[in-house]
Amino acid sequence: MFNSLSARLLVLTILFLMLAEVLILVSAVSEFRREWLEARLWDAQIASLAVAGAPGADPALSREALATAMVRGIAFTRADGRALVLGEPPDRAAGAVYDLRGASPLAQARDSWRTILFGSQGVVRVIGPARGEAGQVAVAIDEAPLHAELLGHARGMLLVSLLISVVVAGLIYFSLFRLLVRPLQELAANMAAFSAAPEDVTRVMPDSTRRDEIGTAQRSLRAMEDQVRQALAQKAGLASLGEAVAKVNHDLRNILATARLVSNRLSQNDDPGVRAISATLMQAIDRAIELCSDTLKFGRPQELRPRVIRFDLRPLVDEVGHSVGLSSEGNPMFLNHVDPHMEIDADPEHLFRALQNLMRNAAEAIGDGFGEIAIRCYDMGSEAVLEVSDTGPGLPDHARDNLFKPFKGSTHAHGAGLGLVNVREIMQAHGGEVKLLKSDAGGTIFRLHLPAGRKTPLRHAAG
Repeated sequence: MFNSLSARLLVLTILFLMLAEVLILVSAVSEFRREWLEARLWDAQIASLAVAGAPGADPALSREALATAMVRGIAFTRADGRALVLGEPPDRAAGAVYDLRGASPLAQARDSWRTILFGSQGVVRVIGPARGEAGQVAVAIDEAPLHAELLGHARGMLLVSLLISVVVAGLIYFSLFRLLVRPLQELAANMAAFSAAPEDVTRVMPDSTRRDEIGTAQRSLRAMEDQVRQALAQKAGLASLGEAVAKVNHDLRNILATARLVSNRLSQNDDPGVRAISATLMQAIDRAIELCSDTLKFGRPQELRPRVIRFDLRPLVDEVGHSVGLSSEGNPMFLNHVDPHMEIDADPEHLFRALQNLMRNAAEAIGDGFGEIAIRCYDMGSEAVLEVSDTGPGLPDHARDNLFKPFKGSTHAHGAGLGLVNVREIMQAHGGEVKLLKSDAGGTIFRLHLPAGRKTPLRHAAG
């Protein structure tokens, strides 16, 4: 029952209202007792003055005055010291003494509830200030009538408090349920229904016209659900497209393999012109095969798990340069500025692919013009920083805006825009990152940040 928000809200509302009513009840009972006792003192003062002003001493008149005042004895002391005493002297009362002249509200509340809970203490003495003149009035009264009236008053106040609590709690609960609980229930129900079938457009959160926080939450949920539906639809389309591309890639790789065999035979021809054409043709075929492989690797749901080892970096950089067709005497000129004794912690195969992508992009950016491609490495203690720089014309605006987005960041027509995406994935798998440090008319610089191994810090090998 109490697992729902509405049930908890109802119970808490009733409890808090009952707590407020209890505080009011305590104060009301204390005030009722004080007024009741003050009424007895005032009646006693009037009775004593009436008897004192009557001719003679009539015992019947005194008894009638005491009965009217509902007391057993009266001691009215005036400012000049004169005392009027009727009936039993109040100072002989065997019960408690209640002095109303300096009693605090807390003390009066305590005496009130003690009387209600423990009953009458017999004949008690009550002292209070006189009205209309200086002096004091003391009376001896039986506490039983006070106990009975306090108990009845408290019972009536309790019933009224319960009724008020139930009515007010119901109104508050109904208001909060309409304003908060039911909209939250609708939000929860909509999220559950949408998660079960996000492609169903009828399960999207309806438009909200509310201007409060609930309305903001409803509109935000609808916007999020629309985005999720669009993303799922896009992913479904991409999945279908990926299957078709995979089939085309498979057939295309077979066709390109056949073309490569023919090109190999052409490269063995004695005609220099044929050999030159075949070399260019083989490069184009290799690039197409590699593009197909990169496309398939990108679409394959797998996680990069680098096998980090410590190895010499410079030979790897030389190998990457040769694989791209670069040399220190060629154009563009390849410059390996890595320290011959530099060792780093990384997966050599993964780092080879990352550097190969960056260097191939640099070579294609320079094209047939004169330029340089250089690689440097800096030991920063906690990480190694590799810089791949070129003197090309820099990246175009659309490439910088979509630098690490697949199929969008390519700088040339035949590219798929997957090279930098693969570089970023490789660096992230190593716990590092890749940054574009500079790209303008003077060239482009990429920085690779590789964290040092956890067991051994980066160091230079002893030469």
